[in-house]
Amino acid sequence: MSPPDPGAEKSVAWPDLRGSLEEVAALAAELAAAAEARAGLSRRLEAALEVRRESVRQGAALDEMRRRLDRRRAQADELAVARQRAAEGVERCKEQMQAQIERVLPLSRALAAAHRQVQDAKEGLSAERARLGDLQRLLRTRQQSMVAQVAALYPVRVFRDLPVAQNHHSRTNGECRTPSEENGALPHENGNGTHLLSVIKSPHVGPLTFFGWQIGKPKTKQPSYSHKELQRSAAVLGYAAHLKHHPWLQQNIEASTALTQN
Repeated sequence: MSPPDPGAEKSVAWPDLRGSLEEVAALAAELAAAAEARAGLSRRLEAALEVRRESVRQGAALDEMRRRLDRRRAQADELAVARQRAAEGVERCKEQMQAQIERVLPLSRALAAAHRQVQDAKEGLSAERARLGDLQRLLRTRQQSMVAQVAALYPVRVFRDLPVAQNHHSRTNGECRTPSEENGALPHENGNGTHLLSVIKSPHVGPLTFFGWQIGKPKTKQPSYSHKELQRSAAVLGYAAHLKHHPWLQQNIEASTALTQN
């Protein structure tokens, strides 16, 4: 077997090398295209990852917002329940207040009526008191007028009392004197007698008696006579002056005069 020709190998290998170069160029182009595709895919993958991360962040934010919304919804539900309970409590209080008002309203009307009655009674009492005061003033004025009239119409002549033995002694001596000369008259008397008030207030006058009733009796510790005693004394003397026209009293006076003359 003959050895191979080196020139022939070179002539055969060049076309193969050329084809190999073309294949290598094609593979390089494919590799570049694959690298570019890989880079694009990497970019798309990075963008997708970024979108995914953004989606995760947004999901987390949405979850947080959802939790906040749930909490607010729970609070709103609690507030709604509390408001409903408060409304029910207010309704119950309103019903109780209405019942109390219905119970108190008749009492208030009765109290107002009683207050009006009390005011009317007070007004009536004030009117009665004023009327009573007027009547009392009129009565006092009339009493004073009656006392003054009786004292002016019926003056009294009073003599000091002497013991019976002294009167008898004066008569046994043969002296004939009037009772006024024997007993003496009051210092303020005149021809018509002594005025009633002067008689009662005079220190020289003893107790006056009319049918057992002592008029103007002086008291040991009383320096002067009260207005009531003066009224009573004047009234009794006025009655005595009116009784002088009574037949029985006239008969007694005539009998007493006859006994005195005898």
